[in-house]
Amino acid sequence: MILLLLSLFFCWLIFREVFNPTEGFNNFSLGYISVLVLLAFACARPAYKTWSLESFLSEQATLIAERTGVKVKCNSVFDTLFDGKGLQSLAGTAYPDTGEIFFEHGWCKNFMAYMDDPENPSPDELFGMHVFTHEVMHIRGEMNERKTDCQAIQRNQWVGEMMGIESSIARDNAIKYYQDLYPKHPYFDKECKRDGKYDERLSNSIWSR
Repeated sequence: MILLLLSLFFCWLIFREVFNPTEGFNNFSLGYISVLVLLAFACARPAYKTWSLESFLSEQATLIAERTGVKVKCNSVFDTLFDGKGLQSLAGTAYPDTGEIFFEHGWCKNFMAYMDDPENPSPDELFGMHVFTHEVMHIRGEMNERKTDCQAIQRNQWVGEMMGIESSIARDNAIKYYQDLYPKHPYFDKECKRDGKYDERLSNSIWSR
């Protein structure tokens, strides 16, 4: 938000300089305007990337959850600090009644990094991918955390493919999360496996082949 306000401030300075020149344009004023344009663009770019990601994730979440009006929001550090939970809040929060999903500061960045280089994801980036799927499962209506997490695990490959990630890479990452990170997670359940009580027997589950 601060960067966006700074961008608007620089745009106002540009407007003032262009439409109210005191002594006409010269090399100094043209250079000054050029610097302001660069500063305005630099400040607006992160906000635009976040908005684009929110729009993209909202569209995909709507398709995955099979319901209309799903909205994904990437909280800023200030949103995180003043949401009543502080920095200790969960990575993501879903509200099935409104169709809203909120990701705390940092996790959308992890997801963007994962999308930029899905072949070499860090543990945080793998978790960022999984958190998205997990919260969408909540939006579908499931509130039991262990069951929700297993639903997400079974769909991580499919969700990755929907995001435009090549199928074999999406599968490798889904399996890597399941084998390396899931056993360490508080929502781990030994029944999240082939023929376990949470197995939905999906045709595209990570253990369906």
